[in-house]
Amino acid sequence: MSERDPQFESSFMDDYFAEADEHLLAIRRCLLMLDAAQGADVPPAVLEELFRSCHSLKGISAMVELREAELLAHHMESGLRAIRQGDVALDGGNLDTLLAGANALEAVIVAKRQGVPVPSEELAIAAL
Repeated sequence: MSERDPQFESSFMDDYFAEADEHLLAIRRCLLMLDAAQGADVPPAVLEELFRSCHSLKGISAMVELREAELLAHHMESGLRAIRQGDVALDGGNLDTLLAGANALEAVIVAKRQGVPVPSEELAIAAL
């Protein structure tokens, strides 16, 4: 068994936080664009970018074993898949739920970055 290298772990987490920030920014930007498009056809490219950002955030969160963020991103991804496939209509309520999921994701990642207890993701997941 090899010893952990704290400097490597710190650098790896810095990379995680930088990439997570990019995905969170993309998620918020896409949600704003979808909100602006309410009442019209859902822009497929925006929905696809939103889905990809959630998918990527799920994957990198799994790599750093941040299970709460991984689960939130997974459930957001599942909801977006249902919208993409036409099983669920995108409306104001669904947008609010996705925004709450994004807020919960950000809260989990910020808590991890600050080294404080990670908030529960259960309410956001139940809504998703």
